[in-house]
Amino acid sequence: MKFSMFGIACLLSLGLQALEYEVQFENDQVCVSRVKIMPKEEIGLHRDVYPQVVIALQGGIITRLEADKRVPVEFPTAVAVFREVDPPNELHKSVNEGSDPVEIITIQLKSNDVVVRSPELR
Repeated sequence: MKFSMFGIACLLSLGLQALEYEVQFENDQVCVSRVKIMPKEEIGLHRDVYPQVVIALQGGIITRLEADKRVPVEFPTAVAVFREVDPPNELHKSVNEGSDPVEIITIQLKSNDVVVRSPELR
């Protein structure tokens, strides 16, 4: 429960009360959340501290606003996408610049015991 409270506190402290964010399951190994990002909605400065699998219920492109560049990140509907941990001290914002909401399920892998392998190694 520590991470979900921390995550919610961070989102609220950034003035993002409009962001639809719901923790659906959490234990010491994973945190599963449902997030809906409306058109033109921005998620304030943050860092992804856990590796995660993201599955879009309603796909789209979220733009990462990094210190020196804009990086489009595609989340195709019903396709699992793996996202690495962000480097320490590197914050970014995220914005849905599209005209439709993007709704995703994030599965954050909190345990150090989780090993992620590429499909070629299975």
